[in-house]
Amino acid sequence: MPIFIVISYTAILILSVVISGYLSYEGLLRTAEEITLPLVVFLMTVILAMDATISYFRSSERSYRLPIVIWMVAAFFSIASNFNFLYSNFMRDDVTENTVTRQIEIFRSDLVETRDQLSELDAVRYSTALRTNLALEFDNLYNQIKDPLRPGCGEECRGHMGEIERILGQSITNLAIPPIGSIPDVVEDWYSRYRSAAEEILAVSLRATDEPAIKLLLKRIENALLEYDTAARVMSSKGGLEVLAGMSGLSLDIEREANALLPEGKTVSHRDIDPTLGRLGEIVYAFQNGFGEMPNPMATAISIVLASVIDLIPFLLSFALFGKGRLERQIKTGTSRGSGKRTIIS
Repeated sequence: MPIFIVISYTAILILSVVISGYLSYEGLLRTAEEITLPLVVFLMTVILAMDATISYFRSSERSYRLPIVIWMVAAFFSIASNFNFLYSNFMRDDVTENTVTRQIEIFRSDLVETRDQLSELDAVRYSTALRTNLALEFDNLYNQIKDPLRPGCGEECRGHMGEIERILGQSITNLAIPPIGSIPDVVEDWYSRYRSAAEEILAVSLRATDEPAIKLLLKRIENALLEYDTAARVMSSKGGLEVLAGMSGLSLDIEREANALLPEGKTVSHRDIDPTLGRLGEIVYAFQNGFGEMPNPMATAISIVLASVIDLIPFLLSFALFGKGRLERQIKTGTSRGSGKRTIIS
């Protein structure tokens, strides 16, 4: 029986070291990179040697305090890397989705606030009013010249032209005005050229203001809001956490450009988007998420139990199976006596 116990203990010890070594390798790979294999071999060798040493020292009644201290140091790093691998596998999808969702909310909220601030600038409001009024007058002009009973430009048409030129601040020359009774195709062609000329004059006059730069930035914001709309679509199209770096850079660029256009005292401040968030697979981030944020306490508990039990079982067995009076054959002491308590002399 003692031989069977020793063989069983040896098998359990070797299996636990192999399993723990695999988990530790996977858990340390992203952190230790090229030195992962030698580091894991070193840790597992220390754990194997200390488990065997503790068992032997207990059997021979020697002090095993120092082997326990050495085992605890090696086991700490082994359990930490085991936890990293197990917890990351449990939580990677959930953490990635939650992280991307929260960061997209921050990103979109900041961009919407910046868009609203830019839209309230005097240059934008002024240009919007000019374009609206100009479009209204052109609609009135078009309805007037397309009258099927009196096609062409009469007195009322010239009134609309005067209002258009007042909005533009200058007249539109070198265009012959089709009189009443003109051919509809000629009237249509004149209207198109007249409107194009007016819109070009308006565009040239607005180039001297901040309106083109503001419009360009607003367009960029709208494109960003469409590109980063929901976490599900972003993760499927852009690869999950890799999108955070792009969002961070884009948010900072828009903030800088917006503040260059906004007046002092009305600047915007975008919140930081940390590209390192949700990076499970590395020990630091796994412990931060598992014990700091702890989105799923059950996953944390199961991961730490499984990560620990692999290294703890051989350690505990060395106390349960080895030591004084554990494996030695029991020897009877004293004088043998028969029935009636007579001494038996052999």
